[in-house]
Amino acid sequence: MTGDAVPPRPTSYRIIGPPDLLHDLRTDFEEVGWRMSVVRWQAVVTAPPEDAGHTPPSWPPEVTLAGVTDEDHESACRDYLAGPAA
Repeated sequence: MTGDAVPPRPTSYRIIGPPDLLHDLRTDFEEVGWRMSVVRWQAVVTAPPEDAGHTPPSWPPEVTLAGVTDEDHESACRDYLAGPAA
C-alpha cells in the first residue's frame, strides 16, 4: 500500500430557481472560477477540485438546493440536466 493521497474531487450543486436569477448567479460563480450551466429552471454549479473543503454557498431564498455530488461538471450536467454541459 502506498501513501499516495486521494486527489480532491469537484463538488457539484444541483439547484432549482427562476431562470433569470440562475443566469445572474452564473456570472457571479464564473467570476470566482466555478462552472455553472443553466437549463430553464435547473442549474449545476461546480466548484473545482482545488476548492475542496470550501464553505457551501448560501443560496438566495428563491433557489432550492436539489442535491450535492462529487461528480465533475459534465457528469453532473448529464445526470441532472439531461444534456451536455453548456
